Amino acid sequence: MAPSRDSLPHSRVPANTTGLCGPGRNPARSDPIPHVGRVAGVEPRSTPKVSVPNTFRSLPVLLLLGAATPVFAQGRGTSGPGVVAPLPAAVATRAVQSPIVDGRDTDDVWRDAPAIDQFRQFAPAEDGDPSFRTVVRVAYDDRNLYVLVRAFDPQPDSLLAILSRRDVKTPSDQIKIIIDAYNDRRTGVEMAVNPAGVKRDASIYQDYIEDLSWDGIWDVATHVDSSGWIAEFRVPFSQLRFAPKAEHTFGFGVWRDIARLNERVAWPVYSPSRQALASQLGLLQGIGAVQRSSRLELLPYVVSRNVTEPRATGWAHPQQTSAGLDVKYGLTQNLTLDATFNPDFGQVEADPAVLNLTAFEIRFDERRPFFQEGVGLFKCQPCQGSFYTRRIGRAPQLRTSDRDPTATTILAAAKLTGRLATGLSIGLVDALTQREVGEQGTTIEPQTNYLVGRLQQAFRGGRSSLGLEATAVNRSLDRWSEPYLRRAAYVGFLEGFHRFAGDRYELAGWGGGSHVSGSRNAIALTQLSPVHLYQRPDDRVEFDSTRTTLGGSFFTLALAKVAGRLQFSTYLRRASVGEEINDLGLVPAVNEQSIRNSISLRSLRPGSFYRKTSGQIDTENHWTTEGLPSGTSVQLRTGVELLNSWNVSATYRLQNIGTAYCVPCARGGPALRQSPRNRLELQVEGDPRHALIPVLEGFVERGDRGETSARGGSVSLDQRSNSRFAMTVGVNAEKRIEDQQWVGNHGSVLSDTTHFTFARLDQSTFGITVRGNWTASPTLSVQVYAQPFVSTGAYSNWREIANARSANVADRFSSYGGGLDPDGFNFKQFNSNAVVRWEYRAGSTLFVVWQQGRSQTELNPGDFAFARDYRDLFRAHPINTVLVKLAHWFNP
Repeated sequence: MAPSRDSLPHSRVPANTTGLCGPGRNPARSDPIPHVGRVAGVEPRSTPKVSVPNTFRSLPVLLLLGAATPVFAQGRGTSGPGVVAPLPAAVATRAVQSPIVDGRDTDDVWRDAPAIDQFRQFAPAEDGDPSFRTVVRVAYDDRNLYVLVRAFDPQPDSLLAILSRRDVKTPSDQIKIIIDAYNDRRTGVEMAVNPAGVKRDASIYQDYIEDLSWDGIWDVATHVDSSGWIAEFRVPFSQLRFAPKAEHTFGFGVWRDIARLNERVAWPVYSPSRQALASQLGLLQGIGAVQRSSRLELLPYVVSRNVTEPRATGWAHPQQTSAGLDVKYGLTQNLTLDATFNPDFGQVEADPAVLNLTAFEIRFDERRPFFQEGVGLFKCQPCQGSFYTRRIGRAPQLRTSDRDPTATTILAAAKLTGRLATGLSIGLVDALTQREVGEQGTTIEPQTNYLVGRLQQAFRGGRSSLGLEATAVNRSLDRWSEPYLRRAAYVGFLEGFHRFAGDRYELAGWGGGSHVSGSRNAIALTQLSPVHLYQRPDDRVEFDSTRTTLGGSFFTLALAKVAGRLQFSTYLRRASVGEEINDLGLVPAVNEQSIRNSISLRSLRPGSFYRKTSGQIDTENHWTTEGLPSGTSVQLRTGVELLNSWNVSATYRLQNIGTAYCVPCARGGPALRQSPRNRLELQVEGDPRHALIPVLEGFVERGDRGETSARGGSVSLDQRSNSRFAMTVGVNAEKRIEDQQWVGNHGSVLSDTTHFTFARLDQSTFGITVRGNWTASPTLSVQVYAQPFVSTGAYSNWREIANARSANVADRFSSYGGGLDPDGFNFKQFNSNAVVRWEYRAGSTLFVVWQQGRSQTELNPGDFAFARDYRDLFRAHPINTVLVKLAHWFNP
């Protein structure tokens, strides 16, 4: 899931290792709430004095600048501030005889259906003339919508048509249809195909965010002839969601990619300079009463698996067989129930290797289909951290041995989603995970129920909305888990947005509260965790060991100009120290108030040496809720796509401007003053149309007056030897000297004798990533992924905090350890899988999967030697999994 693919690329410098917590890095920066428009210690116990930073003073200037900016690219559907123009409309023809989906325009209905041919270019030029003509015709019968697109091309032998597995984007010619069946201007589905017949599809939510996990059941056929090529789509009405009416009007659009020219055209005209997609669609009218096919879809599956398991007596290879069922049922025309029983995600690619030395949890992407598809309703624009689906089926929290289960089994899960005729969207997710038992026979994860409910009412044709969301986590604790885990966790909030002034501006916000409960020890651990840090000795927050509950609140407000060459955003956030939403969400930074400003400028048409270019300035200021400054930063970014389709971008970031303190650095100790730090990143990416595409990235970083430094980068090559085979090979390396790396706290917690220790870390990281894809046909493919990863670190100059707030770096610490240094580390990990995927009929798939993982941490701590470390890694005992999974789709 991501903003529209037409946005300029952002830096992809690898971040396989995070060795920094506090010195130069504000943990609040990892707040998952995105920037609209782009997309730590405490004062003494006296009343804090809060100064007004320059970014606050600049807010009126930004507001005036945004208000005074002319509309350089007036969006489709607007004719001036606050005035909505009639939308472009097309008419569908009822087919007396249903067309044969063969990629040809010889059926009678295609001679009668009105033509749509007013296409306009949107890349590289916005609202430019297209190079070639495109004609679309639309028809329907009782059960299906048919779309025929004729893409004229004077050189059909120059069409680019690369085979790949479904949903893989290749540098090919492409035709895409977009349908907003609700016509709510906020949601929709996309279906695309290239001349080789490779299908791609996605769903749209929040107007412009595309969810690539959606896999609909639809047909398409393509044909190349002397005039160009044709794509003929058949979309069952069962795959669309709409209210029952005598006559329907859908939102509708068609996009075409002309790969060799790197050109994109659309009907109606599409403006990438607007943060909108569904609301830029035209109308498809004339669809009379239609019937949806059976509202029941069944996807039973069976899995046979052989797994390597460590046991006290050695290694075992048990054979396991299981079965499960996915169900989709249309309760009404507007409400759909999705359910899964005993789900299996064995074909899912493993997470990338990562070594985390920070105080905060790392966010991983969701890769499981059930939790990917259709979750857009549960994600609001300013509050995306409220529902982190990876909590369901998480690694057991009380796991202590490598022989313990690595994931929690999901017994069943269900989703209810839909939209009423009044514009009210309804969403409900419920999941139950089983109790997991470790090798010692104790509970390492209790049986848990997860519940998410959401209501969202749209107003003004989807240009405003108000939503309510609530989450609940309830655990069945026992004597092993009750001292450590919270029994219950509840979160509730209101959120909404409002677009105005011709949809050029948007106001968005959310606010609510959280409540958790459990035993005294469990709530004490919550207070002491790196998220809250109630034990800090230099603030006014008091730790209370008798608590059995904890509550908090949060609030966010954002104002943005979201259309035109010049855009800006201002974002305000406040989260109390007691906010706790991490049982089902992921927001690692609380006890914070912050303001973020962003202003960007982009080109709308090619220039003398570029196809498109952009520049952006971001500023951030953070404080604790008591007013202690915890970080100020400025970031400058520029990117350009050259006329030869190469991309070049540069980013410069200056952190800890002025006085700043890191609250979590000492893991409960006093707030530690930070010194300025700067970072420069560069990225170069080759022409995506070529057979060999290089991507070069690099960065340098310097801080703590030269005592901290880092440099690194990556090189990758995307290679396509023919239309069936593609491979990507990448290497990344990083050398980091971190002068203030936290090592550990020694002594009694909550006492004056605690020693908060740091050391100088010399860290080396090297990783290799290989991906290969071979495609026999659009329905049969082989995919290979492998990633070995090594990160080593040696510590020196072990010291403890002496004067955490000193402006002089040397005075902040005193010696510790009696001349000894902490032990270093040598972390090695290998993840890989190979997947054969055969979609032998629509919606029915056979998977054959081999996964292998290796891990080794005991040898040569603190010493990096490339050949030796990789040799040791591959000498570690492998954990192999081989499985065969068959899933068959029924639509009775």
